[in-house]
Amino acid sequence: MHQYRPSGSLLLQSDETQLRLLQTTDVHMHLLAYDYFTQSPNPQTGLSRTATLIKTARSETANALLFDTGDFLQGNLLGDQIAYRDDGATRLHPAIAAMNTLHYDGATLGNHEFSYGLEFLLDTIISARFPLVLANVARELGTWPSDDRTILHPYRILERQLRGASGAISTIRIGLIGFLPPQTAVWDRHFVDGEVHFRDIVETAQDYVPRMKADGADLIIALAHSGIALGDERQQQENAVIPLSRIDGIDVILCGHQHRLFPDSSFFGTPGIDVTKGTINGTPVMMPGFWGSHLGVMDLVLAQDAAGKWIMRRHKTELRPVAGSAHHNDPRKAAAEAPEVLNAVRHHHQATLDHIQTPVGETRNPLHSFFALVADDASIQLVARAQADHVARALDGTAHDGLPILSAVAPFKAGGHAGPNHYTDIPAGPLTLCSLADLYHFPNVVCAVRLTGRDIVEWLEHCASMFHRITPGLQRQTLNDPQFPSYDFDHMVGLEYEIDPSQPARYSPEGVLNCANSRRISAVTWQGAPVDPDQEFIVATNSFRASGGGGMVQVAPEDMALKPDLPVRDILADYTRREGCIDIVPEPVWRFRPLENTSARFKTSPRAIDRLQDIPRRKVSYEQTDNDGFALIRLEF
Repeated sequence: MHQYRPSGSLLLQSDETQLRLLQTTDVHMHLLAYDYFTQSPNPQTGLSRTATLIKTARSETANALLFDTGDFLQGNLLGDQIAYRDDGATRLHPAIAAMNTLHYDGATLGNHEFSYGLEFLLDTIISARFPLVLANVARELGTWPSDDRTILHPYRILERQLRGASGAISTIRIGLIGFLPPQTAVWDRHFVDGEVHFRDIVETAQDYVPRMKADGADLIIALAHSGIALGDERQQQENAVIPLSRIDGIDVILCGHQHRLFPDSSFFGTPGIDVTKGTINGTPVMMPGFWGSHLGVMDLVLAQDAAGKWIMRRHKTELRPVAGSAHHNDPRKAAAEAPEVLNAVRHHHQATLDHIQTPVGETRNPLHSFFALVADDASIQLVARAQADHVARALDGTAHDGLPILSAVAPFKAGGHAGPNHYTDIPAGPLTLCSLADLYHFPNVVCAVRLTGRDIVEWLEHCASMFHRITPGLQRQTLNDPQFPSYDFDHMVGLEYEIDPSQPARYSPEGVLNCANSRRISAVTWQGAPVDPDQEFIVATNSFRASGGGGMVQVAPEDMALKPDLPVRDILADYTRREGCIDIVPEPVWRFRPLENTSARFKTSPRAIDRLQDIPRRKVSYEQTDNDGFALIRLEF
């Protein structure tokens, strides 16, 4: 049996066929290689650059299919412009226009597709010229998932003609099924409550996959807007790829949601995961980053047995960055932007630029988030003041009037997987709508909850769990647990409290109670007096957090003092206009417990090195800039 190697493919036997799967995920409206916050090009992101890689990857093989695994409609100011300010003028959403012009073969939705409401979502995707599948979201629930009235087709079977190594043409039926986190019911409760229902991913797959086989699917690909995480594998798991990979009949999983890469060495040593082969429990899995940073390329080598049944003999996975070569990100070698994507977005891009330059006020001090995970922070406290001001005026004269108002705000741009440039950095001077969107990255809606001191301490225990356990007397320990996203670290402005990272973390990143006897939060005071566990407060927050986002307990309806009201960005803009000039020196909110002869290290942007004097009440020093581009800062307890 002779062998041949098509360009860019695996070595094939004459009876074999190569099928290339191409994947994008978590584009989040980064259709162009452009950062709206800095108003400058970003060579390391953008579907316009990924499109060029798509063309190249398609040219290398006879058989290629392109898929997306969700979160394409929301994520930057371009997305907000279309959702909030187009006045219905946009008949064809630029994300759909770009995906149509790139000839996607299929996609699923992510949780952020619901961030602008169900009506906006359905009106937008109706123009897609590619199949969209979603199995675990339904208008009406039946006895079993397959009895549900789903909002989209739960699965589709694509019939494709494949050219084999010998030149022969064969027909294959490819089943696509889509999933997203059932936590969307919590995160976007104010949009979806009473409108749609969300099922467990694994339960849904177990019901549908045999039906897909019965419908003639030769190969089943799960398009999963869900990540890779070990856990207790309880019902309603957010990152469900590991248990999903054990389901008989699923041949390939294309996943996302976590903004990570797979295969990648960061998963080395995780049970069931083979980083070298790119498999989880033997199933090929791929996750190509976020914002168009990478194109996932998975080559499957297929053959038919004597009965004509398709089998997968082997596969190979490659993650191609838009800047540089595999595993070597180099902005100087970024892929060119595809003109068809530029054309699809041009009008909306310019309208966004025109809008975000609208002035709203000024700030006397720089506003940045370089140290928001380790210290009191002016950028957070500006948002906190705006929230508290709005809630106080909204509750004036109500049954909640007169209760102390606190304000919970977390940093959204604080490095992490998005890299060392992903920080707010607004100089002293004019503030525009762009500046305010930089301060508050998501289109969350403000609300207020009525809680006791006991409830609030538990809330803060969730937040304080983001730190690794620190051993007293040791130096240069790693401070922040990268599994905790920065947006789960609320500052409770209006209180003062102490965090003791030498104690075990009470909660896991998923909000599971890990150590019931541990307490990191202590010395909680309001206006200098200790907070009584039964003392009542109003907490200004956002709909995501009040709905249980970030592993928090969902607030009961009777404890909602102010139901989801206006976008936080809108109340921030209103507050800034009324104040005119913002002058914020961070007030004391939280501190670390002193630990003798103990230090830890945290990562921040290299731009922060000259700002170390901005950190209030912390002893810090610069150590080095790491290979990943982050600056390492030493913190003395």
